[in-house]
Amino acid sequence: MKAVTSRPMTLVAISIFATLLETSTTIAQVTTGTASGTSANDSKGSEIPDIVVTARKTTERLQDTPMSVAVITADTIERTGATTLEDLGRETPGLTIVSEAPGQNAITLRGLSGNNTVGFYLDDTPLSIGIGNAVQPTNFDMDPALFDLDRVEVLRGPQGSLYGASSFGGTVRYITNQPNLSEEHVTAKLTASDTEGGGFNEEVDGLINQPIIPGNLGVRAMVFDRNNSGYIDQYPTDPNNYLAVLPGPVDKKINTEQTFGGRIAIEAKPIDEFSATLAAYYQHMDLGAPFTFDSPPGSFSDPIQSRLVREPSTDQVQLYTLTLQGDVQPVTFTSSTSYMDRYVFNAEDDSKDLSYFFPQGAIYPSTLYAEAGNHNFVEEMRASGGAGPVHGVVGLFYAHAVAYGSLTWPTPPQYEAAFGSEPVYYNWNDFLDVQKAAFGELNIDLLPGLQATLGDRVYQQSQRYTVYINGIFNGGVATPASSHTSEARGTTPKYGLSYHVTPDILTYTTVAKGYREGGPLYPFPSTCAEDLAALGLSTSPAAYKPDSIWNYELGAKTEWLEHRLTMNGAVYYIDWKNIQQNITLPTCGFGFVGNFGKASSKGGEFEMNYDPTRALKLTLSFSYNEAKLTSTIPGAAGQAGQTLEYAPRWMGATSAEYTRAIDADTFAYLRGDFSFTSREDASYNSQSIYHNFAGHSLLNLRLGVKHLPWTGGLFVTNALDRHAETELPLSNGIDLPTQRRIALNRPRTIGLDIRFDY
Repeated sequence: MKAVTSRPMTLVAISIFATLLETSTTIAQVTTGTASGTSANDSKGSEIPDIVVTARKTTERLQDTPMSVAVITADTIERTGATTLEDLGRETPGLTIVSEAPGQNAITLRGLSGNNTVGFYLDDTPLSIGIGNAVQPTNFDMDPALFDLDRVEVLRGPQGSLYGASSFGGTVRYITNQPNLSEEHVTAKLTASDTEGGGFNEEVDGLINQPIIPGNLGVRAMVFDRNNSGYIDQYPTDPNNYLAVLPGPVDKKINTEQTFGGRIAIEAKPIDEFSATLAAYYQHMDLGAPFTFDSPPGSFSDPIQSRLVREPSTDQVQLYTLTLQGDVQPVTFTSSTSYMDRYVFNAEDDSKDLSYFFPQGAIYPSTLYAEAGNHNFVEEMRASGGAGPVHGVVGLFYAHAVAYGSLTWPTPPQYEAAFGSEPVYYNWNDFLDVQKAAFGELNIDLLPGLQATLGDRVYQQSQRYTVYINGIFNGGVATPASSHTSEARGTTPKYGLSYHVTPDILTYTTVAKGYREGGPLYPFPSTCAEDLAALGLSTSPAAYKPDSIWNYELGAKTEWLEHRLTMNGAVYYIDWKNIQQNITLPTCGFGFVGNFGKASSKGGEFEMNYDPTRALKLTLSFSYNEAKLTSTIPGAAGQAGQTLEYAPRWMGATSAEYTRAIDADTFAYLRGDFSFTSREDASYNSQSIYHNFAGHSLLNLRLGVKHLPWTGGLFVTNALDRHAETELPLSNGIDLPTQRRIALNRPRTIGLDIRFDY
């Protein structure tokens, strides 16, 4: 279907790359005994710089933090060319990003898959609270801009004591750069590239940091605009065969992306002991079509969509924050207040679905519209500090989150004779989630080098769910609007013990609990009584409860060879009880979310950074995970012994970077990044076409040059042009039994970027 065309820009880029590589090799040979050989210690390497984290809501060295934390620094983001959450997942074994498209992600850590199992933060603000998207709870984690981040912290394992609900398998934190009150700074960056089978891509980023009253008042603002070409063509569906397409007209490269936005932060520091930072973040994303192809008729070698209507989508986010910080030694007080507004809209072609279940002699255009929004207010107040051998953090948390949405599937004109005035389907719902919590984590120095950690969170939650359903797929009747409520309270303790064997070797053990909040259910009709009795239920459940895990972990963080080598690792065992599962009632046909069954997850993570010389930097990381159901019930999707969904057994990443000085003001570097992940199960049903998708590996290459304030680079992402399945997304309407959508990664892309820092 898709003609193979020559890509002039690709050929030019390959020529440039070959020329630059030859030039850099020649320069390296010329300068071997000069600029790069001026110091006798060059062959010995230098210390790996310390990384500072705030994973425990206090500032400390990564190597002194007794927990499994992976950090992607701003330098790593820049040199790997990462722009999305999915890119970060490839750099962090154990972190699985199931991506349907840009901005449509589901995060999993340590194999604990499902809705809202990983906390996702921008600074101190949770980006997803409660149900998240009211009509599409899966694949709802957005893609905040990576430009002008200080770092990304990936906290593996439950973080219930400090981060609360949904920090179940762990937490991902984007940490932004704050205003510098004493120095001016300007950054401008331009990126241009070309995608095989696609087209031209470009991104423009800009940053300014300006002290207004030096030392007392400053502003930092950044903007970004990204336009990526599509690489999937759309053909009209054959009206007489939903598995085939017509030869045209063809919408070429329809899965485009345009994302723009910015962030501004103003910090006032009238005295050394107090600061106030007011920030606003805005992001708008438009996608031309899903990042999927239909199989059949499409394939990896010919990824095409079969549609009768267009499927654009929009995702808009506004986030406003106020952070107050005061130092009253030895205690630091912090208040973080935020309000987030998010709106998501998409259209889905369900022409084939409607025709399959209600045939009318031909396939007619039919669109399902989905829109959802969130209004989230969050306040957290905490105090951190210490006295004598005791130090830590205590705080209060409050969240008021509203999630609303609707699914609207109008009746096509060709079906009005059969359906009348009824819509095919209509669903409107509103979800209110209120969370209150008090939390704390204390670290007690028992002996020199020996520290105990005691943490807990006492939480109370209440939810209200209002729903109205109508349409042919609701039996042709309207379900009256009704509201249903639920409440839950509990604790999430944490116990830890760490010991510095030497200043460079830290060992630790942790036992911690995590939880995921529950929610209300609407009642079932009396025809479901027999099915409920088979599950041991005498009445229809009014709510599903929080499910919880206990995580048992043993780890070590070590530094060797005069701090030129770090090796960190952890092993864990997780016990998951009262799993929130979708249960189908076989007789009455209804389904609900219930707390049934158990699962376990066991595995380990390893990370190594090694600078054998000043010129060469090597990294290696991998993870192993075995996550399985250990018990279940009739009506549940999975059976005991099956691997949990979206839980790859193996993940790994490695990189090598070689730097060569050209003169006193200029150096060049060559970098390669390789990542792999093993196969994943997307469904417990082994007979389903959605059962699993294959593992894959990706290679990225980069050749860069830095001269004074200028930095430039030539890069090749997905250099081997691997076709990788990133998700098997389900329909908002009804899925077809013989045709599936397959989300596809971006093909090989070659480009250039130029950056100026002043």
